[in-house]
Amino acid sequence: MNTVKLKDFFNFGLQEPINRLAYTNEDIEYKIKIIKKMQELGMKISTDKVGNICGTIVLGDKPKATIAIGSHTDSVYNGGQYDGPVGVLVGLKSVEELIKNKNCNGIVKVVIYSCEESSRFGNACLGSKYLNGTITEEDFDKITVQKKSEDGKTITLREAISESKKLLHQNVDNVEEVDKIFDKVDYALETHIEQYKILNKQYKKDKNKDLLGIVTSIGSAVRVQYDVTGKSDHTGSTPMKKRVNAVDTTALVGKEIRKLGKKYEKEGKGRASQVEISTPGHNRSFNQIPNNAQGLIDFRLLGDNTPDNVLADFNNILQKVEKKTKTQTTITQISSGSPVNTSTYLNCLIEDVCSQNNVQYMEMPSYAGQDTGYVPATEKTMLFIPSTGGSHNPEENTKKKFIKVATNVTTKVCTEILAEKLIDRISVDPSTISNSSVNIAKQNILSPNEVIKDGEVK
Repeated sequence: MNTVKLKDFFNFGLQEPINRLAYTNEDIEYKIKIIKKMQELGMKISTDKVGNICGTIVLGDKPKATIAIGSHTDSVYNGGQYDGPVGVLVGLKSVEELIKNKNCNGIVKVVIYSCEESSRFGNACLGSKYLNGTITEEDFDKITVQKKSEDGKTITLREAISESKKLLHQNVDNVEEVDKIFDKVDYALETHIEQYKILNKQYKKDKNKDLLGIVTSIGSAVRVQYDVTGKSDHTGSTPMKKRVNAVDTTALVGKEIRKLGKKYEKEGKGRASQVEISTPGHNRSFNQIPNNAQGLIDFRLLGDNTPDNVLADFNNILQKVEKKTKTQTTITQISSGSPVNTSTYLNCLIEDVCSQNNVQYMEMPSYAGQDTGYVPATEKTMLFIPSTGGSHNPEENTKKKFIKVATNVTTKVCTEILAEKLIDRISVDPSTISNSSVNIAKQNILSPNEVIKDGEVK
């Protein structure tokens, strides 16, 4: 049986812009293709109030553990074709293999989390956040598209979900409507392209070795807007020392944020960038000193860094700059989240499987936020596969080979979890895993420090 073929979902080697925005027809049509493959494998299909989609299959007659494998299918504007769907197809192909194994007892869910990208609604990971209660159905009317439609209408999240479900039900039979596709699972796994080039750099050094990244920490974002109040004056007649220029503040803040971002990165605590500045009401008037300015800051958190710590650091920067420029600033927090450490137990199990199958691996963080960071699961982790061209652009690229390696490892990890002899090992202390297995696994580990220095690939 070879029901799931990667070529049906990816145009390998073709670099074309993907505009599969969340809840649009393009996104739902792609999901429908996946759902039909799920049904061919005998999976039961459900969708919940936020539009998450789940294919469920029961293996064996004594299911105790539940595993969710998946990612998202939506893209950014003019994005690439691999960010997201790779994780869903790895799940689907893993199920295809697990069905053949008579020793597996458990429930496997292949999940398409809705609206992972923030491009359309300005808020990321809406599907996984709904599952863990970060957002509720009450928020569906408050969250609106960032870009109005051609007729000037602002579409709410609820309206977008409703329209997408109409198309779904018109094209697919036997889709069950539920409140949530699940409240909690025992295990959650996600495969994702790396989105940078550390793994690809290592792969080029040793092309004879299969290679994966094992994610140890999933980052989060704290996003803030700050507004500056200065004083309008004539650019020609006002002495430099007397100016209260709001834009001077944004320039100095940007410089300090860059320093802070480098400090965070060096300490393994994240990154930071000023991503946009504007001067409301100024209208490019060259002879007028701007009295108002606005900046947007994107903080990326890792490890033990917290939103409170980040906001305290940012406030210190603003106080320092205010004193120098004689301006006043106010902060509006746009979004906030805390980083998540992945499962030591699952990571050790993955290392063991990699060693037994001659797959090199590298422990590494995901600076980008991911659905798995929010999914309610007892144990959860991620795999990265090598990719080129960066991410969120048409040059994003990976090889069929890497997807197959991730599928093989995921399938074997799930087999270990669901094998009858290991069923009662759920949430076991990692120290109970055989020391010999872990030691063998460590022989294949690669450190990101071997190929990266000061944030740049050597």
